[in-house]
Amino acid sequence: MRYYFNLQYRILNRRLTELGLPPILGYILGLLAFVGLSMYLFYKTSYAEYFYTLLALSSLSRLSERERNDFLRATFSIGEYRQIRMGENSGLVLPFAAYLLYAGQYALAGGLVLSALLLSLIQFGHRLNFTLPTPFYRYPFEFTQGFRRYWWLYLLAYFVGYKAVEVNNFNLGAGSLVFVFLLGISHYAQPENPYFVWIYSSTARGFLFKKMATALGYSSILALPLVLGLGWHFQGQVWILLGVQCLGYLFLATMLLAKYSAFPNEMSLPQALLLGLSFWFPPLLLFVIPLFYTRSLQRLNVVLQ
Repeated sequence: MRYYFNLQYRILNRRLTELGLPPILGYILGLLAFVGLSMYLFYKTSYAEYFYTLLALSSLSRLSERERNDFLRATFSIGEYRQIRMGENSGLVLPFAAYLLYAGQYALAGGLVLSALLLSLIQFGHRLNFTLPTPFYRYPFEFTQGFRRYWWLYLLAYFVGYKAVEVNNFNLGAGSLVFVFLLGISHYAQPENPYFVWIYSSTARGFLFKKMATALGYSSILALPLVLGLGWHFQGQVWILLGVQCLGYLFLATMLLAKYSAFPNEMSLPQALLLGLSFWFPPLLLFVIPLFYTRSLQRLNVVLQ
């Protein structure tokens, strides 16, 4: 078991080094980012403690994947497997629990740790032979794959939008719309196999515009229930909702361009920092979008020639 955790530690250090960061600096920056984002969430949202707890529990989903657990059970004894799963789950939620304690949410912090330990004891059986239908099958793959993986988070966003109408809280409703676009942005975090770009009979410019039209269209489908519901109830803030939606489109397009500006590799640390800064300070998009677009054309021309 100790060998397993040492191996994971070395893998993490290697990934930080590949990003151009000394591991100790990467840990410090990660801690500062975690604390900063936690403080921002609790400052901006009235129901932050519940979102925070759900976010922590959702982070355990990758640790509970069937293939991964089958491998661990085949490699280690039952006792070691249990210890590994409990160690991973508790280690992942402890930072969240620590901040909940700092925020005075003692019951949620204790419940979070207990839930993580209980989830580590659950042996997930084989998946049902069922494919979740989506309206995104015509132009795969980002939204098809992303929606099937995170459909419950979309339902959570719609529920939050419903609660915003119920309690007459426009900011909460706008936050649910932002969350939908953040989910859409997350679908473009990983590059696909170059083969799935090469098969397109298109120029690099045509490919980018096709992918962008697909992204904007599918994100509109997912945002439509919130925009209609919130717009009908908060009629005086319709223009603000439309502004949030347009900004969501802009950020989604920027993320798509950032993805292909590094294709077929993942984004480098400088690219990720530039993307994050532009999201934090939108006027930077006037510089970032043309930069990513030009770089994307250069990268895609190599594949689509």
